[in-house]
Amino acid sequence: MRYIALLRGINVGGHRRVPMKDLRITFEGLGLENVQTYIQSGNVVFGAQETGEAALEAAMARDFGFPVDVMLRTQEEWARLAERNPYPAQAEAGGTKVHVAFLRHVPDEAALIALRARSAGDDTWEHVGRELYLYAPRGLGQSQLSLAPLRQTATVRNWQTVLRLGEMLGA
Repeated sequence: MRYIALLRGINVGGHRRVPMKDLRITFEGLGLENVQTYIQSGNVVFGAQETGEAALEAAMARDFGFPVDVMLRTQEEWARLAERNPYPAQAEAGGTKVHVAFLRHVPDEAALIALRARSAGDDTWEHVGRELYLYAPRGLGQSQLSLAPLRQTATVRNWQTVLRLGEMLGA
């Protein structure tokens, strides 16, 4: 089975540096196959019979000396991202204004209500399963949306990255 591991908070602003070569070595050391990385933000595509977030997080903490949160998705889950995207026209127009927040768990209703109450500006979002699709017309850097009300770990990728990772997965 093919997987993608999305790492949160590495190589940001010169902190928590993880060279992609070393990251591949860590994943290969776990017996994972055909390990590929994409850009420095922590995207790893690989094959495995079975794996889990906890095993990947433990290996990275051991090898890099700090905790790294991982959001893991299968090739099948990734293939459904495009069909579930509530902003296809905006994504088609360039893909830099549409983002996907990959969540550790499906958010509960109370967390979604809290997020909706704190939403401001012209950003819009829709939640589908363990993903939150965000359309930020002025760009993510200008977005006023905070995922804090969800009370869980998340990592965000723009739509162009989502598409490129899908190509790498064969999804």
